[in-house]
Amino acid sequence: MRRYILPAAAIAGLYAANRFLLLPRTSGPLHTLLAWYFADFLAGGLMLCILNALLAAARRPPLTRPLPVSAFLLACGAFWEYVTPLYLPRSVSDPRDILAVWLGGMGMLILQTRKNTR
Repeated sequence: MRRYILPAAAIAGLYAANRFLLLPRTSGPLHTLLAWYFADFLAGGLMLCILNALLAAARRPPLTRPLPVSAFLLACGAFWEYVTPLYLPRSVSDPRDILAVWLGGMGMLILQTRKNTR
């Protein structure tokens, strides 16, 4: 379970850097990318870290194969984009956010897999 703390902390640091340092200092397409999709990208990696930490706490094997991880991330992204706007008025649906969540989670899977094979 401890092996997921460092990646989760790094994601939190990247989120804070994006929100408080990068967004106020950027403009144009980079600002749009950071403002609209970077947090979703980071969320995908964080979701996988949290899920695998909970599985480790329950003494279950972590998700390490692309298909189950993809199913989990796509389900989370779809919920976030299509169900959340039904109960949270300030939330809007953007299907590209699902792709950002998936990419972030798959990036985290690759990092975790490479770390475990070394």
